[in-house]
Amino acid sequence: MQLKTFLLIALTTVTASASAISLDTRAAADFGQCTPTMDFKFGRPGRKATEGTFLPTDPLVAKGQEDALNPNIITKRICDQLTNVCDANQAAKDLCATAEAQVEALGTKDASTADAFNSALGF
Repeated sequence: MQLKTFLLIALTTVTASASAISLDTRAAADFGQCTPTMDFKFGRPGRKATEGTFLPTDPLVAKGQEDALNPNIITKRICDQLTNVCDANQAAKDLCATAEAQVEALGTKDASTADAFNSALGF
């Protein structure tokens, strides 16, 4: 009984610490000139009405980027642009890398994918 109580308290403490780190990281993240979000839409120009693709929502991030069927292409672009054109701080870049990994682990290719990425960044 005491071991179960100890394990429950330890698990709760670890979970609370992980949540706090995430909130601290989000609070410290400065994305500079950009809003690093993406969207998912069907029927973009040059695509079938039934074909859903991803694209960065920020014009500075999206400049020169075509839409993609694979969300990982867009998350990588967004995270790269935080360094290349956005003047984001390291906390923002780290947070983006975490969000990028989460999207890759999801393996989905729909609106929930864009929502998960955006949410992981605090949007």
